[in-house]
Amino acid sequence: MVSISPIQGVLALSTLWVLKIFGRNAEILWINPFRMLAIVSGPFFPAQGKVGHYYAKFSAFAKFGTTCLSSVVFWDAIPTFWISDADAIRIVSADRQTFTKDVEAYEILNIYGQNLVGTEGAVWKRHRAVAKSAFNEANNAFVWTESMRIATEWFSDIDNRMYGTARECTVDLLKDLTQLTLLIISTTGFGRRVSWSEDAAAVPPPGHKIAFRPAVTSAISHLIPKMLTPDLIYNLSDWVYLPFISSALKETTESFEALKFHMLDVISLARARVTNGKAADMDAALLRNLVEANMFEEADCGYKRLTDDELLSNTMTFLLAGHETTAHTICFAVVLLALYPDVQRRVYEEVSKFWPEGAPAPESIAALEYTTGVFLETLRLFPPVARLGKLVQANSVIPARRFQMSPEGRPSDVEQFSVAIDKGSLVIIDIFGLHMNPIHWGEDVEEFRPERFIDTKSYRWPRDAFFAFAGGPRSCIGQRFAITEGLCLIANIVRNYEILVPYDLCDKGVEEQRKILLHWSPSITILPTEARALFRRRK
Repeated sequence: MVSISPIQGVLALSTLWVLKIFGRNAEILWINPFRMLAIVSGPFFPAQGKVGHYYAKFSAFAKFGTTCLSSVVFWDAIPTFWISDADAIRIVSADRQTFTKDVEAYEILNIYGQNLVGTEGAVWKRHRAVAKSAFNEANNAFVWTESMRIATEWFSDIDNRMYGTARECTVDLLKDLTQLTLLIISTTGFGRRVSWSEDAAAVPPPGHKIAFRPAVTSAISHLIPKMLTPDLIYNLSDWVYLPFISSALKETTESFEALKFHMLDVISLARARVTNGKAADMDAALLRNLVEANMFEEADCGYKRLTDDELLSNTMTFLLAGHETTAHTICFAVVLLALYPDVQRRVYEEVSKFWPEGAPAPESIAALEYTTGVFLETLRLFPPVARLGKLVQANSVIPARRFQMSPEGRPSDVEQFSVAIDKGSLVIIDIFGLHMNPIHWGEDVEEFRPERFIDTKSYRWPRDAFFAFAGGPRSCIGQRFAITEGLCLIANIVRNYEILVPYDLCDKGVEEQRKILLHWSPSITILPTEARALFRRRK
């Protein structure tokens, strides 16, 4: 139970009153919008039409006719600004001194120790310096090769499931693509090279209670309970049986212990290779960097050294984040291709043109212009992370826009103005709001149009209005990794299969099909809940 003193309540209401005095359309926020509770309550609170509603997209900004919304968190009277303006977001993401990461929100991700995601300042620089060199062109080529190998093995499994003369079957995209991308990151990042069938086996290796993939998926499914439960409750449940709670906490603890032991095995093998002078032969550059940094003597290279806990925590973070976000994005992309057959046809024509036969080389990725547009447009419509929080360390001013919105969704009378933001405020980068802002993307912003990411002589797509990989110094370190993997998988799926809406939805209208198949729920990253498609073998 959160308690609030009368002084805090008066301060919150006073802050709201001051914001309104200065002409800002401010609202009370009953929970911090950048904490785990906001994610858990996201499907139903705040309600539709309220600032902070998880599915609002650009609607709250359109309602008030501005790209900057004001609010205040009631419990601690923090002025909170929501921004969907590309110019403002570029400033906020670039100025790391004034707008710092809300590290407190990420502390719950430091399960085994500090890591790249949950740190800021000099500590973050140290973690990034260790990992950065692993994400290079040579590694991208390795990602491409392994993605091709694993996708081919997955296709064999799909073909074995097919039935009828049309050779088709319905694919559970979330299940299959999660396994697929986990195999890719565990191979290319951590040197665990196994086949699709070997990975699907549930028999644990010697010394383990459960196999690797079930250990990872179990840890992911218990991630939010792990984050929300204080250590005090875990300690208490060890001594006193708590109905319903103790068994759940035991499952959570066992999940993360099982994952920990698998990661320690991988780390141990890498340490042996480094010790024996064989580090240069390791294909898994990321694991090599992490282990070498852990083995440095502090006096020799303190700046790039990782402790044992930091090594384990970064291994988990890259393993989980390196497959889940890509799996979810490709789920949405494949469903969109089923819903938009004309787009799918254009992808197939492009892929067939550049890959008429044989295994395509990684250099051909540059030729997949329209397929790249499909991947980026999917990320625009379904960014993995809905919002990011920044703490304001000094008084600042950011730009915003006022506008009038027509019933057709067309902004007019757009004018810029400045917003003063005081030290101690919270700025929320509303990624959905930015990606669905018609000022930047046009009045057809709700439509799936991959060509909007293709430059022409008279058009250049708005780079600053695309934030799927974040921006500034803290942009996603694995951006090229994800794009390479995503394009390879999408292109290969379309090359081998016609993607169709499942039979049980064929009698529904297109809008109803979209509503069902593209449904998602808030989680650490947005989670597709009904992603499936009918795969039919191409002749």
